[in-house]
Amino acid sequence: MPLRKAGGPALAEFDLIILGAGAAGMLGALAAHQRGLRVCLVDPHWDVANNLAISGGLFPAAGSVLQAQAGVHDSPQIWLDDLRAFAGDSVNESIAHSVAHALPEVMDFFTSRLNAPIDFLPDVVSPGHSRCRFHSTKPAGGRSLHESLRQLIAARSNIQVCPRPIGLERLTTGFAGSDGQSQVQAPHVMLAGGGFGANPDWVAQHIPAMRGALYNGAAHSDGSTMALGVSWGAQLWGMDGFQGQGHTNPGGRTRLGMAIPTMGGILVNRSGLRFVREDIGPSALAPWVMAQAGGQALEVFDAHIAAGLAQHSAYQEAWRASQVVTAEDVPTLAAKAGVDAQGLQDTLAQVNAIAQGLATDALGRQHFARVLSGPFLASWVTGALSHTQGGLLTDGDGRVRDAKGRWIHGVWAAGGCAAGLSGRGAHGYLPGNGLAQSFGLAWRMAQALATTA
Repeated sequence: MPLRKAGGPALAEFDLIILGAGAAGMLGALAAHQRGLRVCLVDPHWDVANNLAISGGLFPAAGSVLQAQAGVHDSPQIWLDDLRAFAGDSVNESIAHSVAHALPEVMDFFTSRLNAPIDFLPDVVSPGHSRCRFHSTKPAGGRSLHESLRQLIAARSNIQVCPRPIGLERLTTGFAGSDGQSQVQAPHVMLAGGGFGANPDWVAQHIPAMRGALYNGAAHSDGSTMALGVSWGAQLWGMDGFQGQGHTNPGGRTRLGMAIPTMGGILVNRSGLRFVREDIGPSALAPWVMAQAGGQALEVFDAHIAAGLAQHSAYQEAWRASQVVTAEDVPTLAAKAGVDAQGLQDTLAQVNAIAQGLATDALGRQHFARVLSGPFLASWVTGALSHTQGGLLTDGDGRVRDAKGRWIHGVWAAGGCAAGLSGRGAHGYLPGNGLAQSFGLAWRMAQALATTA
């Protein structure tokens, strides 16, 4: 029950205050609640779409029970091997092992404890992953995953949601703040706000390659939660890391998702020519697309591939938004899309020869899943910045570290404001890294906090 101070607003006491109700904040609240802790979940942007709602909603959980039941042999160690092979020495080793081993536990928590509608997706493959290991709602999508977590939060009385800003102070005994109507205090705080993608000055400073790029993440990811941690002495790590998105439709309202290249699709410029091996991953692809004329490229595929995208909500939204053109033959497709017809014809002939094993790709792509044939489909895409990966440095349980590597007592972090799984530009971003860190660190935080509080 809230207490009332003489002459002042009501005072509510909690075990944990969480700033930010994205993937990390909501999972952290649910996991802490499950351990018997009282949680105040603060988010002044409660009614605005956050990065979880905007995302594709996919996260890896290598070694989950559902994955094993589907006959896929995988483990946290295999996922770590993939991450290190993909991102090299940019991996954030302070959290990688903990996150990898936490994710199957997170899936068990979702299915066994929360009865959440989250499942293994056996047909979603991705560059850099040696196994199918993504999990999400069905059909996969950040919006439905976000809504599922919101419903779970609403059903738990020990989680108090505050949809108003709170001015939070760090005291010797913990943390205290007020939203003008009530006061809250707790011995621990979890910083779970977004990154800094919506802060153009920070982007220009830390990620100059994406200066002025289309940003398709949440508009309130301005780095403010990160800045709060810095004001308490926190250390930053990997500030040049980010998730690019090379399959975003111009304007940023829709995107195709990452699956089309893995199914055999290609990217061409206005001359109808390929310019990159499309399987490098959607994040690393973004700067290549931005370097083409007008900062755009045409993603080309066929009806067979489109039929396999029925459960991919990002593509379906792009289709409904009339971002995809169709044609029975190549000349008609070139005319509709506005690219050089002869160039596109020659490119498709080369690609089909490679797919049949009759030639090798000069760009280095090793696998073309199929020979492309009519009817054809295509959609213009651009390079975009989806979210940043740098942030507050933590240990594997989410404890925020100062410049000397010491825990800033009582301060935890996960999600967009915390340092991600890898840094150094877009190339270190293995698809699924964002939600993997958010869920993995938030889970570890709740387990460690339950023994600390």
